[in-house]
Amino acid sequence: MQTPESGYDNQYEERGFTAVPQSPYPPEQGYQQPYYAPQPEQAPQPGAMGQGAVPPTGYQPPYQQPYQPIPQPQQPQNEYYQSAYQPQQPDPFPQNRQAYQAPRQRSYNKLNMFLGIFIALLAVALIAIAVMQFAANPQVHTALVGDGTLGSSYTGEALIVRNETLYTEKGITQIDYSAVKEGTSVTRGTNVCTVYTSGFSSKEWTKLRDFRAQIKEYQLLLLSTTNIEADSQLKRYNSSVLERAQETQSLVQGAHGSLLNQEKLLSEAISERSYYLKQKYAEDQKLSRLYDDEKMQLQRIETWTKQFGAGDTGIVSFYTDGFERVLTTSTCDMYGPDQVLDMYKGNLPATATLERNEIPVYRLVRQGSWKVLMLCSDTSWTPEIGASYELLIESFDNTRVSAQVEGVTRAGGKLLVRLSVNSDVTPVLYVRSCHVQLSESVYTLTVPSASLTDSNGQIGVVVVQPDGQYFLPVNVINQVNNEAYIIPMLDNILSVGSTVLVF
Repeated sequence: MQTPESGYDNQYEERGFTAVPQSPYPPEQGYQQPYYAPQPEQAPQPGAMGQGAVPPTGYQPPYQQPYQPIPQPQQPQNEYYQSAYQPQQPDPFPQNRQAYQAPRQRSYNKLNMFLGIFIALLAVALIAIAVMQFAANPQVHTALVGDGTLGSSYTGEALIVRNETLYTEKGITQIDYSAVKEGTSVTRGTNVCTVYTSGFSSKEWTKLRDFRAQIKEYQLLLLSTTNIEADSQLKRYNSSVLERAQETQSLVQGAHGSLLNQEKLLSEAISERSYYLKQKYAEDQKLSRLYDDEKMQLQRIETWTKQFGAGDTGIVSFYTDGFERVLTTSTCDMYGPDQVLDMYKGNLPATATLERNEIPVYRLVRQGSWKVLMLCSDTSWTPEIGASYELLIESFDNTRVSAQVEGVTRAGGKLLVRLSVNSDVTPVLYVRSCHVQLSESVYTLTVPSASLTDSNGQIGVVVVQPDGQYFLPVNVINQVNNEAYIIPMLDNILSVGSTVLVF
């Protein structure tokens, strides 16, 4: 591109020269501004002078040619570089940032260096210890025995089986349970109840009550003609009867106490007074005749009665459900899952049917062990014979006992678990069908699975002791994550902290 020299007139356009924008700097001595045709004013445009710069006064764009900015060299990307045409905000940090940040950076570098040296030394020490141990005994690896607890739970429906005996009697019409109370512990031979055989009628009781009513009425007549104040003993009996009668009336009206016990005390007071009157008026013929009628009627009733004594030591119960003969501790092992499920639903086996005219009198429940037939919901479970569990019996009064697995039967997609319980039978005295839950919480010892070894078909561990190494057989309860839960077969040899070999 050619530029007209100083002193050329306006004819440079005719000679092929091209006009260029006026330099932002003032012309030197001897140069003149070229001639430009007048043009309308235009807004300042960004260009070589920088963003937002305004051309010098008198600057006009070339004739018939728009103003074109001249490219400027790329400014260096330095935040501390101050452009002559683009002023920047003052830097809030010190001018020499490197000098400002260097001390802190050097402190961080020293800390990281010290930490790295410490870790390296620690790793070297650990490696040295391991090498020394291996060099001392390169053939033997040992581990310490720990402790652990295994826990799991299983639920299902169950039948309670007690060690009980059902006593029955044929051809009886009535049973008197006044001898002992329900749930009483008795010994062999204790009078349990009285039964009345066929031929006995309630009319016999009516006759007896009539005779006793006549005796009472005549005794009151005799008392009305007797000076009670003169007979201190009779006065005392009368006072006792009146006192017991008032106490009984108070209980009937809502006072606290045992009404049955109070009625018993009142009956005893009346009997004592009656016996005294019988002795006092023994010479009275009418009273003697009435006593004879009462005695004869009692003897007549006794011909139809039979006393039942306890056949063994145990707990007496007069409530039966019909399963007492088929569900006993000696017969329950013969039933499979389907039969147990049928009985759980309340269906009696054919062998439980009583004979004609045979009536249950009472059952005698023996203390000691009792059993549970459990239909487990988790049919994939494989119980270990002899394993102990905590048994929760869900009934009116939830009962927790320790139960031991006696047997397992699988049939028809069902799992029947037979459990033995050695505890008080009273909590389940009236429970037959129930929902149960077995919880396993077994305290065990833990060793690495690699420490288990086989010796003549027996699984065990090798215990390291000061006087040698000994094989100890164990029961392996479970193995989880290369850790074995074991129970030693011999006591006082293996415990927490013992040393075993790892193979």
